[in-house]
Amino acid sequence: MSKFCMQCGKEIEDSADICTFCGAAQGGGVTSGGTDTVKNTNKAVAVIIAAAAVILVILIVLVNLLFGGGYKKPVDNMVKAMETGKGKYLYKAMPEFLIEYQYEDEKKSDIYDDLDESMELITGMLEEEYGDDIKISYKIKDKDKIDKDDLEDLEDSIKDKYDEKVRVSKGYELKVKMKIKGDDDKDEDTTTIKVYKIEGDWCLMDSIF
Repeated sequence: MSKFCMQCGKEIEDSADICTFCGAAQGGGVTSGGTDTVKNTNKAVAVIIAAAAVILVILIVLVNLLFGGGYKKPVDNMVKAMETGKGKYLYKAMPEFLIEYQYEDEKKSDIYDDLDESMELITGMLEEEYGDDIKISYKIKDKDKIDKDDLEDLEDSIKDKYDEKVRVSKGYELKVKMKIKGDDDKDEDTTTIKVYKIEGDWCLMDSIF
């Protein structure tokens, strides 16, 4: 019984695994070149999956920044400032115009030193009340969007008081449950904190004035 190539149709030996005319594999066999192709395909799929995962992570980060996650930053920094007594964290929670107004052309290191003194007083008071190794945690229980009219009123107030025209694009009134713990005692309380997005950066205002 004659055997014909599955690719080109020419007659070949019955025992031939490869066509002597066109080189095609017979009987469903896979040549070494076919194996390499499969490996390359698998690598390409793995690269595509990895790239998709990276893009997904980037999208999640962007969504958090653009649609709400950023408003917690100034609260985080204020809590760190109270825990550590370090003014650099308070600096990060303050609006830029206020820093420029209060400190004009001072170097950042000098501003940190000045803010350190203020925060060390607060941390010291907490240590007297609760003991050393102060730890503060918080949980946002509720979040109310601040009305546009109130944001405009804040813009006017800043203009009158600091002679600075800034854009306050968004704001939230946060109901925050805070827990304070030291070596000697602990306590918890619920308070209200307002955060504002001023010139694109989330910051505190009411807690600083």
